[in-house]
Amino acid sequence: MKRIVIVVVVVGVVAVGLFSARRFVGFGNGGGKAETDVQLTVQGGVCVASPGVQDLGGGWKFKIKWNVKNVDCDIPQYVAFLEYRERIGPLLGQPEQGIVDPDPASSKRLVRGDSDTVNGKIEKLHFSWSNSDKIYKYKICVGPNPNPTTNCLDPDVDVWPF
Repeated sequence: MKRIVIVVVVVGVVAVGLFSARRFVGFGNGGGKAETDVQLTVQGGVCVASPGVQDLGGGWKFKIKWNVKNVDCDIPQYVAFLEYRERIGPLLGQPEQGIVDPDPASSKRLVRGDSDTVNGKIEKLHFSWSNSDKIYKYKICVGPNPNPTTNCLDPDVDVWPF
């Protein structure tokens, strides 16, 4: 009986240690980064978010951020991060709430040359025995008015398993 208790305690300690290493040290992290840069540039006479925005990623309650810079748009712009849809093979699911907080996340008014950091955190709790990420497409929308919903780019955010 004593051996069983010792084995259970050892297994428990190892499990807690692995969980802690994954959560706090980054051992076994999934895809995406904790922050990404978003540059606003004029293309074809329209201010847009430049392609090349890197995927964001993190586990439950991980902080993420978008570093936004208005490179050469003469008209002041706002940027919104919204409409998270799970990627299911080649298809996208319906927009979901509770993936990232806040939703939508928005920048301040950005004049030419101005920058802003938009902070968020992963709110989606994702369990996976296969240790695979859940990948969501989202929109980065740019416009001259607060909370734009058109003129959008669609990178990914990876939710790491718990």
